[in-house]
Amino acid sequence: QIHCLYVSLLAQESSARSMADAMHSTFGVWDVRALRHVMRLVIAALSHALAIPVMPVAVSSTVVKTLRKQPECKYLVEILQDGGALRSNIAAAKHLLLSKFLSQIIGWCEQPGDDFARTWALWLVLTLFHHEDVSAGKTQDSDSIFSFSDSADERHVLRRARLQAERQAATGGGDKVDFLSLAEAGNKNAPKCRIDWLRTSPLLSTTLAHVVGKSLALPWKTAQRLSCLATARLFYELPEFQQICVETVDGEHIVRMFNQPDKAINLAAVTVTSVLSSYRLSLNARNIAGEFLKHFYDLSATVIEGIAECGEGPYDLVARWLHTPDNGLPCETDFRCMISFIIGQCVCPPLAVVPSLELEGQTPETGDGRGAPPVAECEPPPAALLDKLAYEIIKEEQRLKGAQVDGKGPLFSTMLCHLLYSLAVMVPLHAKVAANSASVRGAAFAQLMKVQTMVANSVQPPSLYDQGDGKRAKLFLYVRATACIRAALQIITGSWPQADFGPRFAIGEEGGRDFIQYCTKHINQVYNNKTALTRVLGTPWERLMLSQGPTLTIAELLLTVCSTDGSLKDVSRLGGEQALHSLSRYGESAQIRQQATMLLTKLAVMQA
Repeated sequence: QIHCLYVSLLAQESSARSMADAMHSTFGVWDVRALRHVMRLVIAALSHALAIPVMPVAVSSTVVKTLRKQPECKYLVEILQDGGALRSNIAAAKHLLLSKFLSQIIGWCEQPGDDFARTWALWLVLTLFHHEDVSAGKTQDSDSIFSFSDSADERHVLRRARLQAERQAATGGGDKVDFLSLAEAGNKNAPKCRIDWLRTSPLLSTTLAHVVGKSLALPWKTAQRLSCLATARLFYELPEFQQICVETVDGEHIVRMFNQPDKAINLAAVTVTSVLSSYRLSLNARNIAGEFLKHFYDLSATVIEGIAECGEGPYDLVARWLHTPDNGLPCETDFRCMISFIIGQCVCPPLAVVPSLELEGQTPETGDGRGAPPVAECEPPPAALLDKLAYEIIKEEQRLKGAQVDGKGPLFSTMLCHLLYSLAVMVPLHAKVAANSASVRGAAFAQLMKVQTMVANSVQPPSLYDQGDGKRAKLFLYVRATACIRAALQIITGSWPQADFGPRFAIGEEGGRDFIQYCTKHINQVYNNKTALTRVLGTPWERLMLSQGPTLTIAELLLTVCSTDGSLKDVSRLGGEQALHSLSRYGESAQIRQQATMLLTKLAVMQA
């Protein structure tokens, strides 16, 4: 596992060929010790080739000091200076890290089988997928799993090494070589992995499905983490794996991991639960088989109901996870993001539908005409969780605004989408509590007010891109913005009308005055000459904000509130008359314009 020793062994073609011959002889007869030895060798070589640290920083520093001080290390230094890091990676790709060897290792891990090898076989597969070369196809050398960049040519490496040595000799800097940078020189040209041999092998997919099921049942934290993460990744990568793992994976093992005090294990269990609870099956002959659908939906129901019931009461554990401050987990944000999403999946579980060509959101009716049932039945969440989710939404809003520089930076995030989604599906269960909650109103109105600000100030999409999204920044911005706005609208429509306020709405209700003031202000800003022109000649982003935004819903709510004489008088004192006038001139439909005109006439008669 010492990088310079790995380089010294594989930089020479003869040594690399000898290692390949040894691998061949190892696979001749089954022996668990030989399998473990080969597994360690392959993992170390793969880690070095992909620039994955395998030793602590203190060990690397000790190696550098030893290379500088010990004259016996002169041979290792020369190899490193001659581009040995990249040469060893190329040799490993030719002789050691071959698909036929990896296939044999994965097969032996399951049959005859070994728990240690099973666990690290999952790490091996996850690493290959993480470093996949998505642009690579099948090559002539079908056994090679690496694809190197054009600059990773051995002749060029040797030429650059000679030029560097001559330059150091001319400047007298030969004794000031940074050995640590030499040891990591191959990292700049780290290869990508070809995994077509794995994707196209039904046998390997079936083997991995059995491996994750057995590793998940082991009383070993590393095995539990890797099996959960492998299930989550391979479930949507390998169709054959998907067919078998619904039978081999026991959902009860995943549920037990929720209650463990190890946050890393909790994260792995939450990851696989997120995938299973949200995966939409594709339409093919195998996915519509009754036995497969039963196993899949039973597994989904087990993990969804299990996480909802963990703790001292319904949703107690997930609420505590949201409330607990960051404790140094490398992906704490992702963990909280998935927890927010799972809350929504527990409150409103997916439907146990048969894969079909129906559009998303259109549920095909069953034989009895009632439609498909949900895959799980969870207890309703406590009303106190509403304020907790609303607080997290406001906190995320403040974080996004604080991170902007000169008005540039994202205002919508995946975390915000998931929090709003969970709050939106929970509001109808506690409609009156939500309508009277200042934090819930603030969380919803904050999204709608962003639409007003962006339309009024002509904010364009590039200034809201998240740089971490890369080339897909525009797509993700549109998706997140639409999701957040629609969820905020669902929060409003699921609380005020469902709480039996409707036409009998009283301004004196808690939050009523704030709501009416927002409605009138929004309508006055949106329904005018400028907005009418923007609907026709605006950019796609501006038209999206106007079409997907809260305009129509807010207008309908205001007209509903004004349908009684008492409320109409109260609304007029809060700017409602000007809002009705704007609706009568620039409303979307003739019905809205006509209704607003009638209310204006009634108000004039009442004030006369």
